[in-house]
Amino acid sequence: MAGKDYIDHTYVGYDAQLKLIVDAVEENTKPDGSWKHIPTENKTALKNAYDDYHPRHVAAESPTRSKIDVEERVEARKRTIPVVRNFCQRFFYDAPDIVTDAQLETMKLRPRDKTRTPRGKPQWRVAIEIEPSKTRTHTIRWHVAETKGKATPVDCNGWVLVYKALNDGERAPRDGSDMGHSQLVTHNPYVVEHKSDDEGKRIAYCGAFQSRNRGLMGDWGEVVVAVLS
Repeated sequence: MAGKDYIDHTYVGYDAQLKLIVDAVEENTKPDGSWKHIPTENKTALKNAYDDYHPRHVAAESPTRSKIDVEERVEARKRTIPVVRNFCQRFFYDAPDIVTDAQLETMKLRPRDKTRTPRGKPQWRVAIEIEPSKTRTHTIRWHVAETKGKATPVDCNGWVLVYKALNDGERAPRDGSDMGHSQLVTHNPYVVEHKSDDEGKRIAYCGAFQSRNRGLMGDWGEVVVAVLS
C-alpha cells in the first residue's frame, strides 16, 4: 500500500493534484481508454469531491477572502481527502496491471513500493449487520466471519461494499456480483446514505475483502437485506 503522504499536504498543491487526477480519470475512462475497471459511480464521486473543494479553495485564496471562506476550505479538504485516498488506493495502487507508475507520476502520485511481498486472494469473508439510524441511512457494523474480529485483516486494505435497492416483489441477488454502488469500507461502523426515492424499499447489502497489493477480491459474504425508513 502506498504511504499516506502521496496526497499533497498543501491547499494549493492538493487543488492542483486533485484536478490532475480527475482529468486523468476522465481521459482514460473514455470508450477507447484503458481504465475500464472504474465504475461510473466512483468516477462521479471523485468529480464531486473536486467540485466540492475547488470553489472553496478559490474563495479562500482570494484577496477578499473572509474567515468563513478559509474555514469552509478546511472542512472541504477534510470531507474530500477520504474519497480521494480510497479512490487512489483501490483504482490506482491496487491495479498495477492497469495503472502504471508513469501514470501515477503524471498525477503527482508516489510510485508503488517495489519491495512489497505479493499476496493472493483474501481468505476471509465479511459478515454484515445492519441497524437503522437517521432518515434514509443504514449503519453497517461488520466483522470477519471466520474470526469474529472487527478490524480489517492485515493482508487487506478494506472491503468492498455493494448494495441494491429492491423493487416490490424483487428477490435479493444471490451474491454481490449482481449489485452496484460499490465503495471501499475501512471504518467500523460505516454509515450508508440513500436517495429519498428509496425510502420504504428493501436494500440488499453484500461485501468482500480486497487484498492490499493487487486489488484481488475475496469470496462474497452473505447477502443481508434491511428496509430503509
